[in-house]
Amino acid sequence: MALAVSVLKMRDLLLRAKVVDEVQMRAALARLERYGGRLPKVLTDMGLIDEEQVTKVIAEALHLPLQALGAVRRDPDALSRLDVRLCEENGIFPVSLNLKTHTLVLAMAEPTALDVVDLVAARVNARVQTVVASESQIAAAIGKYYYGRAPSAVAEPNLARRAVTAQLPEEPSSIDRSASPAATNQGNDVFGRRPSANTLLDEMLGDPPTPDFSEADLARLESLTLTHEKTSTILRALRALLTEKGYLS
Repeated sequence: MALAVSVLKMRDLLLRAKVVDEVQMRAALARLERYGGRLPKVLTDMGLIDEEQVTKVIAEALHLPLQALGAVRRDPDALSRLDVRLCEENGIFPVSLNLKTHTLVLAMAEPTALDVVDLVAARVNARVQTVVASESQIAAAIGKYYYGRAPSAVAEPNLARRAVTAQLPEEPSSIDRSASPAATNQGNDVFGRRPSANTLLDEMLGDPPTPDFSEADLARLESLTLTHEKTSTILRALRALLTEKGYLS
């Protein structure tokens, strides 16, 4: 299946910005062709790039304003011009409509989709001014202003828990334990044994984990975890692509 022009433009934009490499992009495009969606969200869902980062890169590359939708005021005129299904299908949200200048401010997750811009302009009979917003913020705004849903809070990941459950090797050679005495004394607890029931209970109740990790320890653990997740995601996507093409059974 041939990729849409908007997807090709987004692909080139992100490769030029060097936020992903060629192999990661091919894996993302294979998943997009198979399941559909928008490229920035596919990359985010695969864990290849942070959503906030990719949104910022897109805005800077296209010289468009970056719009935070969490605090925008409800504009009945803008909302009434676009139906919710159109917004959901295209990852867009009508921020505001200036009736004097006939200008609609439209938040988009994939602003390279110029056919969507033209469609919206025809629907509202107004000039469209595009701003960039993340897919999750657009979905939250649609839920809030079209469906009346309360925004859901997103919990911050617990880095210590992620390090324990990432199934890392028992003694990674890349970890320099000499940099932190606490890491040297407690390294076996982190990499060798699963957390105790008391530790898990403390984490679920919101108390800090018992081990006293330094910021450097947490940064190294987070880096190892992300590398593990990205590698697994890319391999799964490539296997699915090879299977689909008939190279694997």
